Amino acid sequence: FYSIQKLSKPKWLLIFLYLAVVPCTYGLSSFTVNVIQGNSPKVDNVRLAADNHGFTVNKVFYSESTGNIKEDEIKEFDGNLTLNDFVIKQLNYQSLDNQKNYQDDDGDNIDPVQPFLTTTTTWQWLDANGVKISDKEQNNIIGCGSGYPMPLRLEILNQIQAISQYGIPRKSGLVTLKKAYKIAVKPQICYAKPNSTIISPEMQWLTNNQNNDFSFDNDKNWWNMKQYSVPHVSNGGGYTSDYVPDYGYKVTNTLTGKLFPTSGFKGAQFQLLMSGAQSDYTFSVPVNPGGKVTIDKYGNILLNDKPSGKVTVRATYKKNTSIKLDYSFDPRSNWVIPYDWAYNWWNASGYCKLLTRAEFTNSPRNKAPQNWLYVYNAFTRAIDGSILGEWGPINKKNYPQSNWADQLYWTSEYWGSLSGENSAHFRIGLYLGDVGVGVDTNGHYVACKG
Repeated sequence: FYSIQKLSKPKWLLIFLYLAVVPCTYGLSSFTVNVIQGNSPKVDNVRLAADNHGFTVNKVFYSESTGNIKEDEIKEFDGNLTLNDFVIKQLNYQSLDNQKNYQDDDGDNIDPVQPFLTTTTTWQWLDANGVKISDKEQNNIIGCGSGYPMPLRLEILNQIQAISQYGIPRKSGLVTLKKAYKIAVKPQICYAKPNSTIISPEMQWLTNNQNNDFSFDNDKNWWNMKQYSVPHVSNGGGYTSDYVPDYGYKVTNTLTGKLFPTSGFKGAQFQLLMSGAQSDYTFSVPVNPGGKVTIDKYGNILLNDKPSGKVTVRATYKKNTSIKLDYSFDPRSNWVIPYDWAYNWWNASGYCKLLTRAEFTNSPRNKAPQNWLYVYNAFTRAIDGSILGEWGPINKKNYPQSNWADQLYWTSEYWGSLSGENSAHFRIGLYLGDVGVGVDTNGHYVACKG
């Protein structure tokens, strides 16, 4: 080698030029590490994963993965369930399959500790028309009187990410898992609802305080007090087990074995209350002796006059027209013809055959003896043949196509004599269904046996 001292100026120049053109990468290669970017893992078989969405009812879990409900089929449940009775499952990574629901094109294994990340599971209820059912309605039963067009649609969803053990990137994009189930109730006739319950729900039954009198003072409302719904043995009021507040009369297993109504008058009206929505059915009157009964598209039945036999109305389920639900009734046992004018008792009784107290009202005072002193009393909601007991408060508001007046009506039953050769008969008030006494010279309204 040459010593530095012996190098000439031209050789120094060559060394300098050589160093200037050597690539800089040779000098950095021992200090730089390049990260190799691969493919993200994937959530595989998304539909299969979504099949794990489900709910629990009465300790039974329902999902497509368990095989007891399918997305494209309608599943029927008990109509007495509320929406809150359907407990939605929170889907987490333990519900997913590490083999079937994970894929990685680079061959990276799934993270054994946290294979998937999941968001909170959410859900919503829709009726058959796509209208969302609000959270305030979650405690409503889904069947009788709910008004929900069937089937209901339960939509459940959340999002998930797959996670690999070592790959870069380790997480997949968010994938939505969505499932929709069709929930319905069994088509059925639930109740027979008098029009007075529809028009005046605040006046369904009268309250008796169980102390032989009603709370008839200016400071209290004596209607619809649940704690006083049991009929009083002497003064009535309340309702029997055949009547369900806000819904009307039961249509099966009644106390007497009879169906409402067993009494009637021109313009009497009631509704067949169905499970789900009234619009899920078409209504007809296949058995209509005398052609006196009509029914509209909402199941409202109108007695236009006294039928000549038992009537049968029918509700046909639109989604399966082979399902035909029949309801038969006979209002002829106590048919009444009211008039909108007043007579004294002699003229009234000479005009037609007047009703008895029991035909008007089922107040226990309909058996009061002669010379009885008046105490407050009222009808009891029941299927028993009495006009007021069955139909509730009767007036033109509640039964607009009838001829009733909100007045006092004569009965045929004698109360007793009065001074001055006058006399009195029992009379009935349509507001309370109470039995009272009317002096025969008074003008009270007339209702005749039909």
